[in-house]
Amino acid sequence: MKTQVAVSTFAVILALPLLSQSTVPPDLQQAMKQRAEALSKADATTWARLTADNFVVVNGAGVLQTKAQRMAIIKAGQPNGPTSVEHESVQMYGNTAVQRFQSTRDGIWVAFVWAKDKNGWRVTYAQVTPIFPDSASVRSAIDANNARFMESMKSGDAAALASQYANDAVVMLANMPAWQDSAGIHQGFTAMFNGVTVPDVKLTTRKVTIDAGTAIERGSYEMTIHPKSGTGPDVVDKGKYLTVWTQLPDGSWKIIYDISNSDNPAARLK
Repeated sequence: MKTQVAVSTFAVILALPLLSQSTVPPDLQQAMKQRAEALSKADATTWARLTADNFVVVNGAGVLQTKAQRMAIIKAGQPNGPTSVEHESVQMYGNTAVQRFQSTRDGIWVAFVWAKDKNGWRVTYAQVTPIFPDSASVRSAIDANNARFMESMKSGDAAALASQYANDAVVMLANMPAWQDSAGIHQGFTAMFNGVTVPDVKLTTRKVTIDAGTAIERGSYEMTIHPKSGTGPDVVDKGKYLTVWTQLPDGSWKIIYDISNSDNPAARLK
């Protein structure tokens, strides 16, 4: 019922005549600044003072949270608020105001409904809406990254390969421990190129599933592996992979999880 009332109120507010943003009163501007700072610093006391008792927020996953639930998160030192503010607008309707802005770092739009009572300006309702990236631009970014990945594999450039991954990424290959974070991934590729070269490699994207700030790529690979020492023959390996991409605050896409396995027959135990 709280959600229905809040959303209905929000819709009515947006239908009222719009006043200029220049008419935003100084005390509201100060309240907005203080509440944003309180959220970033996990200052539960200040945040509570500037938040109405009947406050609710609908987050990007569609989950409703009350003031008490948000307070518990803030007190735990995990405020999980927007980390940037762009394209901000404030619409005044008497003692009610709607503050809207985009957080490009978090890939979301945020809307706050402020109301003024005897205690001053306080937020009564908030809504977070994820920004879904354009599918064509995401696919273009993944294709470009994969092209660089293949060239770096063929040239044996461990540093260039590691740069394709996020700082906290994990690479999971068959028959070996996972490579974790930037240093571990760089070390893993370096060790691989100490023993082999990869004169030919082909990645084929089969499907990309896109969510807010995340893309899941399913594909297949084929590569030729040449041992640097000994007289062993080249190995042609074919298999499939699942790669999870994450969009960084600067808009670039990096690999966060990477798992692959071969289609070649497993070696038989003797």
